[in-house]
Amino acid sequence: MTSSMNDDFARLLSLKDTMTPWALRAVATLGVPDLLADGELGVAELARRTGVVPDALHRVLRLLTARGVFTEPTPGVFAPTTLSRLLESDHRPMSLRPWLDLDGAIGRGDRACVHILEALRTGLPVYERVYGRPVWEDLASDPALTASFDAAMATRATALAPAVATAYDWPSAHHVLDVGGGTGTVLAELLRTHPHLRGTLLDRAPAVTAARTSWGATAEGRRCAFTPGSFFDALPRGADVILLVNVIHDWADEHAVAILRRCAEALPPRGRVLLVEHVRDGDPGLLELDLLMLLVYGGRERDAADFRELGERAGLRLGGVAEVGGGLSVLEFLL
Repeated sequence: MTSSMNDDFARLLSLKDTMTPWALRAVATLGVPDLLADGELGVAELARRTGVVPDALHRVLRLLTARGVFTEPTPGVFAPTTLSRLLESDHRPMSLRPWLDLDGAIGRGDRACVHILEALRTGLPVYERVYGRPVWEDLASDPALTASFDAAMATRATALAPAVATAYDWPSAHHVLDVGGGTGTVLAELLRTHPHLRGTLLDRAPAVTAARTSWGATAEGRRCAFTPGSFFDALPRGADVILLVNVIHDWADEHAVAILRRCAEALPPRGRVLLVEHVRDGDPGLLELDLLMLLVYGGRERDAADFRELGERAGLRLGGVAEVGGGLSVLEFLL
């Protein structure tokens, strides 16, 4: 082989790697980074604490050490790195552990992705084929899965909330309805940053209950209504801003339009609908997420023209797009 062929061969081999992603998920699920948070530990002790076979764990840790996730200062002894710190449960502003936990809702979706060929042949999500029911129905059937999903969303919202709270003209707003807002992390930050605002949090009953328990008694909570409900049903009226953070990308176009129509129905004449979403631009990470949305949720990532079309079908016009960081943008829609 020529040198360039060797380089291409090596690159393709690295792209086809299946072991590293699953090894990473395995140690996150077992909590190995948490165990190493205070310093190095031997593989035998790590295996004892996680309830796995030492030799098998050693082989996983050797691979991840070669990838830079851990170090091995002495044979059989492993220590943390800046990469493994991101997998610690209490890492701030965002822990990646809930996103890689194979026992949680996100990991359950990841495991369905091995059936990608089925999605290519049907154009439909494969989650239902694997687990016997659509993803949202499956999550709703198991409180532990629901809690793990909400926890993952909350970690992302914690990292995102300060940017959302400063990336828009919130002083001109009065009442924010956070639709599909999970446990209310973003809404709580908005109310904390802008004391003149009132809020309404709308999501599934378990998420709303968790939000009320977590921050309902705070100053922000006393300015917030906690309302269980579905964004496919009529929305509460009275808010001049309706906020949806990473909601629309979960849904195919017809469902996305239905959600936006409900928002349009609930808006006062000069009200605004704000979407916080990725705007697809060719970034490889976003293209990977787009494929995941197909395989698990039946949704998709969209470009600005796609969002404009969705809005028009729902009776809304796109007024502007502003970046908030982390690859996300605020898209403002008006009646």
